[in-house]
Amino acid sequence: MRSKLIRRALCAALALCLLAACVPAYAAGPSYGSYNYSFDDVPDDAWYAEYVKLCASWGIINGKSSTEYCPDDELTRGEFIKLLCTIAEVAPRSMDTSAHWSWPYWQVMNDNGVFWGLDMPGTASSLDRPITRYEMSVMINNLTSNVYSENPVSLDSPEKRITDYGSISGKYSESVLQAYGKGILNGLDDGAFHGDETMTRAQAAAVVVRTGWPSERLEVEDVSEVVLPETPSEPADPEQPETGTLDPSQSFANRANASGMIDAYGHPNAEACTILFGSAGKSYFTGSESNLSDYIVTIQVRTWDLKSDGTKYTRTWNLQVNKAVADEVKAIFEEIYNDPEQFPIHALGGARYTDQLRHSWGCAIDINPDENYNCYTTTDPYTPIVGSACFKTSDSPYCIRPDSSVVRAFAKYGWGWGGGTAENNYSGWTTTADYMHFSVLASGG
Repeated sequence: MRSKLIRRALCAALALCLLAACVPAYAAGPSYGSYNYSFDDVPDDAWYAEYVKLCASWGIINGKSSTEYCPDDELTRGEFIKLLCTIAEVAPRSMDTSAHWSWPYWQVMNDNGVFWGLDMPGTASSLDRPITRYEMSVMINNLTSNVYSENPVSLDSPEKRITDYGSISGKYSESVLQAYGKGILNGLDDGAFHGDETMTRAQAAAVVVRTGWPSERLEVEDVSEVVLPETPSEPADPEQPETGTLDPSQSFANRANASGMIDAYGHPNAEACTILFGSAGKSYFTGSESNLSDYIVTIQVRTWDLKSDGTKYTRTWNLQVNKAVADEVKAIFEEIYNDPEQFPIHALGGARYTDQLRHSWGCAIDINPDENYNCYTTTDPYTPIVGSACFKTSDSPYCIRPDSSVVRAFAKYGWGWGGGTAENNYSGWTTTADYMHFSVLASGG
């Protein structure tokens, strides 16, 4: 496993620094990998010394000077995002640093769904903020799931291992459980997680090694891997596309739209609220609910993506959705995968809790957001809100088109597209369009 991490580090970039102004730490000393390490402020008996030595010797993390690592300094979001790019072996699509030095790394991590569940825009003010332990746990969970394709784990009585687990907001509790259960992030000295506290450079070195080098992860008792249902190992015959096993007429979206359980404005009635949220008086999840895991489930889907040479390969994603729509979402993606078009997907996300709309229900999916933007349609050209293009402005293979297998598959199961319909010239809604977005509403709202 060590050779794997060394290869990740060297392939991604040589001598990556946490800070733009970092100085390579090539001081004399024992060598673990390609580079020497020696920091005056990292005692040999410090709990983090081995992690720092490994990261520095492989060129993953350098010091703030040639002799100082500054282990107690806070780590920024941008710095941690760049570290994730390094160990994940993903290179930025461009090196445009006009917005911020770490923006290219934010962009590629955003493409891979690493920020799902977080409010983390790629702005300078956001990227320069110290990263919290909660934020780091979410990124780790998304990275190990969407990039490494690791299955989730189950942990018996997490509240007995993490003393403040019962007070952790539902939007973070699953990520904390996964990061802890996989032996990547543990509690602090008092046994509590302290998710609102910021991470230090010493802690970052440990997290990087444990994430990229599974053999170095902490041992956790009574933890077990949750094996998700497997998808077929071989694609279907492209001449005979397979369909999902669910009768489309019985999908939640088709039934809800046809019966009025959800009206045209996206208001669920008491029956729909009970099905989706467990209460007739509840209409969305905030992420802090104690019963969130009873309704938001993880499913596994496969998609096509493109290699750098243009050839296609299969990716497996762990996607969080409401259990009421889990079967139809699996059926939708299996139809997309088995369609002769083999539409490529390099960014995919489901449930999140930043508003009160369909993502907070676990009933919306976003696909390839950069190439299928959310935009204002009252301007010419359209003004981006999120993303940079759509099928009207780009010929990217990642653009979703009205006649694509993606739109057809979602529509078959009653899901609407934020890109609109032929009647409105595929311009979304009144003043905006959201070409990445699909939801259980027939309108795609």
